[in-house]
Amino acid sequence: MPEYDFHQLSPYDLEILARDLLQAHWGVTLESFKVGRDGGVDLRYAPGPDKTIVQVKHYLRTGLNGLLRDLKVEAVKARRLQPRRYVLVTSVSLSPSNKDEIIAAIGADILKPMDVLGAGDLNNLLGQHPSIEGGHFKLWLASRAILDRVIHNAAVTLSEFKVQQVYEKAKRYVAGNAYPEAMKMLQEERVVIIAGPPGVGKTTLADLLLYSHLERGYQAVLVQRDIKEGARLFQPGVRQIFYFDDFMGATFSGDRYGAGTGVDDRALLDFIAMVRATPTARLILTTREHVYAQALDRSERLRQAALGDLRVLLAMPSYTERQRACILYNHLYFSDLPTAHVEELLRDDFYLKIVKHEKFNPRLIEWLSSFRRLRTVSVEHYRAFVENLLRDPSEIWRHAYEQELTEAGRSMLLSLWSLGGKSWEPALLAAFSELHAARAARHHFSTRPEDFGLGLSELANSFIKPTGVGGFEVIDPSVLDLLNAVIRTAPDNAADIVAGAAGFDQIGKVWTFAKAHSNGGVLAALGQNAWRVTPTVARLAIEHRRIDLGGGAAAFRSPSYERRLVIILEMADRLGSSQFLELFAPTMARLVAEWQSGQADINDGVELLRALDVANSLPATEVEVLHRLILGAILIEARTGCRVDELRELLSVVDTTDRAAPAVLAAQASFAHIEQHGFYSELRECRSDEQFDGLIEDLELFRDGLGVNVDRLIERVEEARAEFEEHADEYADHMQDEWKERSRFDRDGDRSISEMFSSLRGDRD
Repeated sequence: MPEYDFHQLSPYDLEILARDLLQAHWGVTLESFKVGRDGGVDLRYAPGPDKTIVQVKHYLRTGLNGLLRDLKVEAVKARRLQPRRYVLVTSVSLSPSNKDEIIAAIGADILKPMDVLGAGDLNNLLGQHPSIEGGHFKLWLASRAILDRVIHNAAVTLSEFKVQQVYEKAKRYVAGNAYPEAMKMLQEERVVIIAGPPGVGKTTLADLLLYSHLERGYQAVLVQRDIKEGARLFQPGVRQIFYFDDFMGATFSGDRYGAGTGVDDRALLDFIAMVRATPTARLILTTREHVYAQALDRSERLRQAALGDLRVLLAMPSYTERQRACILYNHLYFSDLPTAHVEELLRDDFYLKIVKHEKFNPRLIEWLSSFRRLRTVSVEHYRAFVENLLRDPSEIWRHAYEQELTEAGRSMLLSLWSLGGKSWEPALLAAFSELHAARAARHHFSTRPEDFGLGLSELANSFIKPTGVGGFEVIDPSVLDLLNAVIRTAPDNAADIVAGAAGFDQIGKVWTFAKAHSNGGVLAALGQNAWRVTPTVARLAIEHRRIDLGGGAAAFRSPSYERRLVIILEMADRLGSSQFLELFAPTMARLVAEWQSGQADINDGVELLRALDVANSLPATEVEVLHRLILGAILIEARTGCRVDELRELLSVVDTTDRAAPAVLAAQASFAHIEQHGFYSELRECRSDEQFDGLIEDLELFRDGLGVNVDRLIERVEEARAEFEEHADEYADHMQDEWKERSRFDRDGDRSISEMFSSLRGDRD
């Protein structure tokens, strides 16, 4: 027989579980009533004048005492309703004498012993009806049963995995003061941005919000790489909550948004606008505050978007002392720490020092309560370890990286960093193999064929975690913060990564990082190691991009040759090295060859033109020739068809004063292609006023720059906007009065912190 305590269920979940069990057991259909002021009725069976009434009571916090207290009110309701049969279901564990007390409170003439169902009775019914157990997701997690779900969409797979993580951790969560503010923001604006320093609890708060909406029937969509994933999975009319953790970039501002052409920050703002315009959609975004500030500094669009109106800033003062105590208590209560380690924290009320410490944060608490991470710390040294951790929390990752990881583990982390913190296994294996060999040759350590598997095993669930199907990512963005610091303080690591790169995208990652403010040491290290890194850059710069997949299908390695040339030019200029400049000509030749059999990348080509305009290492005459050559290739590609955003970027490097110029004529031909073939497809993607406005702005830009007539297209945009708004008005927001039960999340406020922690001894014994 199952042995659930039902502590992971909300009152509504318990009511649905009771309904399903009783329906299966009695073979009837029960009516359900709304959670809240039910007048003494949760479930009812009334086939005729007689009726059976079922009351479902959770009482997770106050237990039997709270139940008996409130039954005095329920008794009055029960007598007024005059049911033929009255059934009381509760998650409280009941003894025979407890049931007698309940019957006495309601009245023996109304409530019979067989109709009082406690936790043991619910478990008995679950044992008799295993299909009901399989249908309740939280019960699966509570029993740690193996999930057997068929998932057809990779992005949904990731979302389901996230849902499981949230449910498994729910018992450790403590809602801070920011929780009601963030929930109110979601209800009113449909979008919330949770910002704050690392480790303050941003992801925890976001998880709680996600958890709450899942109870309401929302479909979770976990965005992993960029906001375009969310746009692809967006379904108007379907309850969806989109979740994007560390959305401004796991490493630093500019890696995803506000860099290059600015297309991505526009996509982000368009998606936010689309969610805000859709009653059935919600969006949760988290970002570290310093990354958020840097992104605003780099992007005019983000600055003008008033994102601050959607932001909830999370800081440690947001947690009261009571809430801090609950966070620590929950982590210790559900931890894998041996009793002796817990006793060390309880001795002389040492836990109060943790609760009151100025550097208290949830991530630190998670770390010090995980025995898997502390196996090398003896009981005698545990308190000293915690004190050092409080003094310098960065030691959470740095100590393990420097003192505990093998060279294989360090190579694995540096490889994953160079791949953006996330990779599928074949790509990670290729990156690791090259970098590990390069580091071994330089730092004189031995390697073994099994180092890749050993590195994965060593880092699993401490530094990295599985993601999707056959992928890995850092377990927390702070791991990337650590690696950023490692590379800044020991910049030769950057040279190692470039010298041991398996793909040019890794070189691009290092170079983007090196250009960031305060990373001058990394630039210097690359310049000093030019002799060591240029052979790898040279080899990968001209590596063929096309990968034949068979059956006529093909994939292309990133980045484009245009983007590779931008990086090579910047390296030559910033590092003042002729060795890098020598790589430009062969890479340019490979680009020209690709143009013969493939196509030019319009946006990257525009970026290359801009890089040429500011290049110091090439003579002006050569720049002029290259400019004509590259612009010509882009225009040829644009003539065959391009997107609206590509034509917009193209016009930024074309002189439109002479409408008869070949470049302008080519751009006009590109517009004609959009008008005939691509416009309506892009119009169908508009799902907010901001997106409609953006499309109109682009059309007006084409009108002013190319002299084309866009009146009919603008009229069609306005018609589509009107149709969208009319359709949007048909959606109703059914989110009222469903959160009354959440106000009881912290019902133990009258109990002192010391009394709470003293219970740890008995619970763990």
